[in-house]
Amino acid sequence: MANSESTSPQNEKSCLGLTKMSRAKQTMQQTDEAIAIIQRLGFTAYEAKTYLGLLACQPATAYEVAKQSTVPSSKIYETLNRLMSKGIVQPTLSATEHGQQYVALHPYDFSEQIRESAVSQTSQLLPLLEKITHEVPSDFIWPLADENQIQNKAIEMVRQSRTNILLSCWPQELDWLEQALLKAESRGIKIALVHFGKPTRNIGATYHHPEEKTLYEEKGGRGLTLVTDSNAVLIANFEKAGGVDASWSKNTAFVTVAEDYVKHDVYITKVTRFLEPAMLARFGQQYEKLRDVFNADS
Repeated sequence: MANSESTSPQNEKSCLGLTKMSRAKQTMQQTDEAIAIIQRLGFTAYEAKTYLGLLACQPATAYEVAKQSTVPSSKIYETLNRLMSKGIVQPTLSATEHGQQYVALHPYDFSEQIRESAVSQTSQLLPLLEKITHEVPSDFIWPLADENQIQNKAIEMVRQSRTNILLSCWPQELDWLEQALLKAESRGIKIALVHFGKPTRNIGATYHHPEEKTLYEEKGGRGLTLVTDSNAVLIANFEKAGGVDASWSKNTAFVTVAEDYVKHDVYITKVTRFLEPAMLARFGQQYEKLRDVFNADS
């Protein structure tokens, strides 16, 4: 009798085929993500696809790159020429029987070149803009359209902080903010962090908010509040359905309200930490009476 746990050659081939399909799908997703990021850095879609295509098959002829990248053959030479003018692609010293071959800049060097170029250009641009800028009040509220804008602005605020940071967030947001916060802490910046969910790491003075599950259901998602130096604030809501609603400002009233919000969360976590038995007995296991703001006697 055959072993019920044995795998037939046909099943093995089927499993291998599924594994290859899964890997191919993952590679396509990673490629699409890389193309999108490269485009945000100022390159065209054809340039991004050509660079990635060449990385995958270099050294390669223009025909081979076009086939690998799906860039039309009619566009591949001008795209390669643009990348060569930017120092990202170069022809090899000798051509093959199939034609001229090309190689691409290493990903690390590519990233560093973009970084250095951006730093250099913004350093030149800032004094020019300052000379022509007519000062306007700094109390406007600026919307942030997506998670990428939220992350960039929050990290920028942390990096530019000079004295203190107040932060209320969930683990998902702390994951991408952590390194910037640690660097700020190493610069001597005072940090108070209210963490929804039991913290797995401490940054500055870290407080565990005790009612993360209840608040997640009540609010319909996660929240992020960041205040730096008592003069800038970023507030974001990450909805369960996937949407985001966020903005930042230096509006004094907006900053004050957000600052008080985080501080009062710190106060309540301190109280519940040291007086938890009495708090639970008085306000309920989920602090439901405490949260009933419209009943002063509850």
